[in-house]
Amino acid sequence: MRTPPLIPTHPIIEEILDSHRDHARGDERGWAGYRGHVYRVFHFARALSPDIDDRDDKLAIAAAFHDLDVFSALDYLGPSLRAQSDWLRRTGRATWEPELAVVVAEHHRLYPCSGPYAVLADAFRRADLIDLSQSLVRDGIPRSYVREVRRTFDVQTFFTRVIPRAVLRNMARRPLDPFPHMRARRALAQPRSTS
Repeated sequence: MRTPPLIPTHPIIEEILDSHRDHARGDERGWAGYRGHVYRVFHFARALSPDIDDRDDKLAIAAAFHDLDVFSALDYLGPSLRAQSDWLRRTGRATWEPELAVVVAEHHRLYPCSGPYAVLADAFRRADLIDLSQSLVRDGIPRSYVREVRRTFDVQTFFTRVIPRAVLRNMARRPLDPFPHMRARRALAQPRSTS
């Protein structure tokens, strides 16, 4: 597998993260860790998907928004999709909304994606799993590339503090809904605009 070169910063990712920093609710270390996770998923998804038109920009947008609202609740897919939709409309990319909504909503899916947006959605799903599994799953990406991406982009406390806090808050507030972040259909059915 040929792997794409590392991109230390992507202007779209930086723009989105800078303009949505308030979603971290003051957790600067957690936000820095989320930034690392965003870049890891972006790089792994690039390695797993064909080089199609606008691939990098679409993956950058999806990566920046995919877990954006986990700082508030474990049921973050709907709010993250609304933030993404509003940003896409504000920046003249509303035509990408249906595809990127599926990419973000399906990123925790346990089995391969299908349908018209499956190419990017499935690459993104697999990329997120590589990072979530701490690279136990590599999905055909060379070990050396995975190591390089992980060394370059630190996730700090994102997996050790931010995610566990969201899980604990959800268990206390909604014990009968333990996996709301896995409910893609529910998130896609919600209105995707705050304006």
